[in-house]
Amino acid sequence: MKLSGATHIWMLGILLIVFASGGGYLYSVNQSAVQGYHMRTLEKEIDRLKQENAELKISEADLRSLYRIEAAGEALNMQKLDAVIYLEEHGPVALR
Repeated sequence: MKLSGATHIWMLGILLIVFASGGGYLYSVNQSAVQGYHMRTLEKEIDRLKQENAELKISEADLRSLYRIEAAGEALNMQKLDAVIYLEEHGPVALR
């Protein structure tokens, strides 16, 4: 069975469309996979940063605790005051 030139061109065009569609589909699937991988990477980074943030909040609470501040004061040989004296300045510099 011999095909005419027009039929041959139509078959070639259909075959080209099928290959182009297949290539487009493969490209689309590949892009989706890459985006999914990127999303998982970002989600892992978010989880890691949340964990680090929680650890830093615990560390901050520990460093701000009164016990820690008193221990640091003792380590620096600081003494507790019995009375606080405030100085009042009555000069022109203080009024600016």
